[in-house]
Amino acid sequence: MRLNFKESTKRSVKKERTLRFTLNVIGIFMFIGVLIRWWTVPFAISNNLEIYYNPDFQMKPSECKEFLAFTLGAAGVYFSLINIYFLGKTGKKLVYTVLVLLAVFNLYMMLTLLAVATY
Repeated sequence: MRLNFKESTKRSVKKERTLRFTLNVIGIFMFIGVLIRWWTVPFAISNNLEIYYNPDFQMKPSECKEFLAFTLGAAGVYFSLINIYFLGKTGKKLVYTVLVLLAVFNLYMMLTLLAVATY
C-alpha cells in the first residue's frame, strides 16, 4: 500500500496562502476605513435628518498626528501578526503568546483607568 502525500501538502499550502491573502485584504480595507474617519468626522446629522458640516468636530493637527500614529501602529501590529502566523508552528506560538500578552495588558489598563476614574 502506497500513499501519495504530495497532493495533500499542496492543498494545505494553497489554503493557507488563500487565508493569508484574505486576511491581508480584510486588513487593508479595515484600516482604509479607519483612515477615512479623518475626513468624515466633521459631518453630522441634524434633528431633521439633514447632513451638515460641523467645524467643531474637525481634528486639530496634534490630534491628527496621534490618530495617524495609533492607526499606523495598529496596522503594523495587525499585519505583522497575520504574516508571522503563517510562518509555521513557531510563528503560531509567537502570535498566540503576543495575543495573550495584549489581552492581559488591556485588562490591566482597563482596571487602572477604572481605578483612576473612580477617585
